[in-house]
Amino acid sequence: MEHRRHAPDCNPPLDGLDYSSPRPFSMWKSGHLDTLIGGWLQLQPPCLELATLALEELTIRREDLQARMKFANADLEPIVWLADARRSVRDVLLPDIQETAPKSSARGKVYVILRGGYTETNLWYGAYVGSTTRPIGKRFAEHRAGGPRSARGLPTHGIEPLYSLFAPLNPVASSRGKLREWETRLHECLAPIVPKVTGDVAF
Repeated sequence: MEHRRHAPDCNPPLDGLDYSSPRPFSMWKSGHLDTLIGGWLQLQPPCLELATLALEELTIRREDLQARMKFANADLEPIVWLADARRSVRDVLLPDIQETAPKSSARGKVYVILRGGYTETNLWYGAYVGSTTRPIGKRFAEHRAGGPRSARGLPTHGIEPLYSLFAPLNPVASSRGKLREWETRLHECLAPIVPKVTGDVAF
């Protein structure tokens, strides 16, 4: 897979999809998922998260051959660590954050951005973890635009937000301390699974 710079647009979450579910596409028909995978991979930027989640469902059903060919034809790789990363977030972080759910006025958010530019040894993709009080789409645009509010590597290699790794955790308390706490916890949760995890960590 060649290193490429994808369009700086931000793919929105798929309306109505339960990103916290272990199998978000369990009720979808295989043929429909197969068709959607092809479409998602042709977008610019591609919806690699949705395509990978759909591929995982088809793999469970042992109906994934055509879908894998579509990844190959698009010269893209699925996010092979996504299922384990999602499981870790559900098992490690989700119970804690549900117990300390903030008030409805909370505006804090943690987020994860899929980062390309790595090698096959690193399974092609890494993750950047951050926190913000701004809309995720606007923060993603800042990362891709470069400048002081970006982060190393994201202007060129940022691909898309990985909603299934952070949507179930948000919102979090807006105070700087709480935001940094949950950003750090999310970073540490992903680090044993994702080959490359970047972002600020408070120790």
